Order: sequence, then C-alpha cells, then structure tokens
Amino acid sequence: MAYRLFLDTNIIVDLLMERDFELDAIYEIIRLSEKGIVEIFISESIISTTFYILRKERKINVLAAFREICKTANVLPFTKDILYFPLEKFPDKEDALLYFLALNGKMNYFITRNVKDFTFKFPSLPVVSPTNFIKEIYLNDVPE
Repeated sequence: MAYRLFLDTNIIVDLLMERDFELDAIYEIIRLSEKGIVEIFISESIISTTFYILRKERKINVLAAFREICKTANVLPFTKDILYFPLEKFPDKEDALLYFLALNGKMNYFITRNVKDFTFKFPSLPVVSPTNFIKEIYLNDVPE
C-alpha cells in the first residue's frame, strides 16, 4: 500500500522556486510518487494560491509546472463538508482548511515545512516535514 501524502502550499512553492529549505527531500517525495511508492495530493486552492504567490516570478512558467506536477499528483477538490470541521480552533484558517481536506481525503501524512503551525491535537493525521517523512518514516519502512 502506497502512503497517501498531502503536500502543503509551501512545499509546492519551494519546489517551483527551487528554494533550498528541504528541496532534496521534496525531490525524493516526487521521485517516490513517480515510482508509485507514494501517492501525492494537493488541493485546488494550492494551485491558485501558488499562481498568486509566483505571479511576479517571470523565470517560472507556473502553468507548465503544474501540468507537470499533476502528472503524478492528485488534486483534491474542496467540498462544503470541509467547512463543518472545527476550523475555528485554528488561528490560520487556510492551514485548517488544507489539514481537514487532507484528513477528509484519508491521507496518511500532511507534509509541510511549517510543522510548528500545526500544534493542535489531531493525532489522526500526522503533520511532518519532508525531511522527517523521508528519514523517519519512509526509510524505516523500506523492506531490507
């Protein structure tokens, strides 16, 4: 069974801008997805938010990049059901919407660079960084 990973907006922005925060681990997750070892998911809103964030980055063809990403990534649609999760318990509503979208989509992990922003107590969907996923979860689960 492949891990189902939801990639937060900052992961996609880091990937497209090639920001060297955890880029090697992000590339590894993409490679694992291409091999069918993990399934990666993003949301519709991540696409539009990334377009907005990168609108002034002339070196990046965001549309072409998303077309490439979506060859391996699945796009989760927002449904009105997400609005009935306990969003008010979160200071950042965008994080809350994405988290509950991933939870509702039956993800195994929520991958973000900003783990500290997810300090709430919902143990049913672990929030981990790309590096922690690769080093502490994936590499510990590979058959020897």
